Amino acid sequence: MIKHVLLSLGLLAGLLLTSCNAAPPAVTLTGSEREAFLAYSEPMVDNLFQGMNAGDYDQFARDFDTAMAKAMPASSFDQFMASIGSKLGRYESRTVSTVEAVGDFTRVAYQARFANDDPVTVRIAFHKDTADHLISGLWFDSAKLRGQ
Repeated sequence: MIKHVLLSLGLLAGLLLTSCNAAPPAVTLTGSEREAFLAYSEPMVDNLFQGMNAGDYDQFARDFDTAMAKAMPASSFDQFMASIGSKLGRYESRTVSTVEAVGDFTRVAYQARFANDDPVTVRIAFHKDTADHLISGLWFDSAKLRGQ
């Protein structure tokens, strides 16, 4: 089931990012533009990871946009956590790898440390065209998640 949820999230984000045309090229944000975005987005990412560690869907999904909340409803959270938690363990820390503008989204890639797996690449997309720039996509990738 978790593979279906992750696949659904990936497909949803892929559809959102590509619209009807090819995806626009990613533009790396640097300097003050990058720092301004991270000042806004990092509290949302903190909520997401704190919600994961607490097993609290409301905190985990607090900053999801409507499409993301539909892709990962509360009814899927326990299965998502059982799969992620059993393979990765508790979230411990993260560092920002890249911040990129891609069409209507800003995508942040992290190298995250979990109790049972390090590094885990986590990508989170934020919608640029809404006033609150909510989380629009979420992907986890690591050797353990790929069964290696």
